Amino acid sequence: MLSSTAKGVLVLVLLLSLAGCANWQEFSKRVENPYPGDVAAVARGSALYSSKGCPVCHGEKGRGDGPEIASLRIPPPDFTNRDRMITRGDPDLFWAIIRGRERAKMPAYRNELSENDVWDLVNYLRSLYQ
Repeated sequence: MLSSTAKGVLVLVLLLSLAGCANWQEFSKRVENPYPGDVAAVARGSALYSSKGCPVCHGEKGRGDGPEIASLRIPPPDFTNRDRMITRGDPDLFWAIIRGRERAKMPAYRNELSENDVWDLVNYLRSLYQ
């Protein structure tokens, strides 16, 4: 029997392969957030944000002002910046979380988080600028 994390990873891999997406532009056109603005998803995303160590780079409040920013070549984004965030679709944020950002030293979480976990994080990030 597979663990819930393993099941989540399999669902994510299946989602990406079924979408037939080689890049985030294609992915963003084919995938939609299943529960945007869901209060419970935001709460779960907040807990994941903390437990996965996101504040170390992104800051406690998501402003991109974490204690490790001096060691980064590319500063993390400010998730509280409404003008920046409204230009990024939910699938774009999802893609960044699962694929990571090598140049920015952000790890890929596709093997650590289930699809639902990633959507919870996306919903939490969305709550930071509203």
